[in-house]
This record gives sequence, structure tokens and C-alpha cells, in this order.
Amino acid sequence: MMTDISNHMIDQDSSAPAADPVPVASEPAVPHRTLEICFLAFVGLLVLAAFVEAFSYKLVSSRTPFVIMVPLLILIGVQALRLRRAGAMSDVFSNLGHALGGRIPEFSKLAVLSGVFTCTIAIIWTLGHYVGTFFLIVFLSRVLARERLWLALALAVGTTAVLFALFEYGFGIELYRGLLYRYLNGYRVF
Repeated sequence: MMTDISNHMIDQDSSAPAADPVPVASEPAVPHRTLEICFLAFVGLLVLAAFVEAFSYKLVSSRTPFVIMVPLLILIGVQALRLRRAGAMSDVFSNLGHALGGRIPEFSKLAVLSGVFTCTIAIIWTLGHYVGTFFLIVFLSRVLARERLWLALALAVGTTAVLFALFEYGFGIELYRGLLYRYLNGYRVF
């Protein structure tokens, strides 16, 4: 019986092309390159804006943003050069029209995610790190991961509580509480 099965496997029709069981890694498709360029430009503009803003800080407090953002700007530049050398930039720009027209679903997802990150920055700016972290985790776990509401809320509350305890008590660092908090405490922010 075993011999019949193995003989049958050997005698298979060889005229049909054999499927390659392991996909070969190739150059990413042009729409993916378009997405990468758009996301790189978005992140690059945000980091560049933060870098320019860091020049207005006092020297002692601006050291940390420079230490973080200078290597990040270098990495963004290296990635941009790598993408430029990949060629077919005309194809990228032609696909950009399709992406902005909504015909590339990955671009739409990337645009939504970039919008969520921008809204998170606005929430952190107005209401503080803890509220921004809470809303970001609720959105990511409820909308993107499609978890149940109670699980998304529990995860957001737990993560925010751990961050609060870690920074406030563990490191002794008060994270930014937002413009509204500062205004209600008598600071002249407007």
C-alpha cells in the first residue's frame, strides 16, 4: 500500500508547472514604495518641526530633543536616499494620484493612522500625555484590533496607570499635563 502511494507521487504529471513553495523576496511593488515615501515625508515633517521648535528651548532643556532627533533625522535622510536610488520615481508619482484618489486601500489606512497620530499629538498638547495615551490605546485596540470595548478600556486604563506610576513615582518625572491643566492652574498660556 505504501509503495503504491509513493509510486503514484513519483508518477505525477510533470507537464504542469510546479508551484514554487517558497515565495521569492523581490523589490517592493511601486504602490508600497509610494506609501513608504508618503509616510517618510509625514514623519520627516513632524520631526523637522519638533527639531526647529527645540531651538526655542533653553540650552539645558533642548539637549534631549537634539540627542533624540538628530539621529532620527539622519535615519530619515538615509531612508530617503535609499528610496531615491530604488528608481522608478515617475511610477511613484503616478501612483500617488491613485493613492490620493482613494484607489489604493493601503494608502487610505496609512492616512487614517497618520491622522490618528496627529490627533494624539493635539490631545497631548491640550490635555496631556496621560489622556493622549488613553485615547490612543482605546482607538488602536478598539478600532484597529477590533477588541471588545471593556477590554480596550481596561487596557487603556491599565497602561495609563502604569505610565503614571512609573514616571511620577518611579522616575520622579512629571509628564506634560496639557494646556488646559496649565490654564486652570493659573499659568498664562494664551
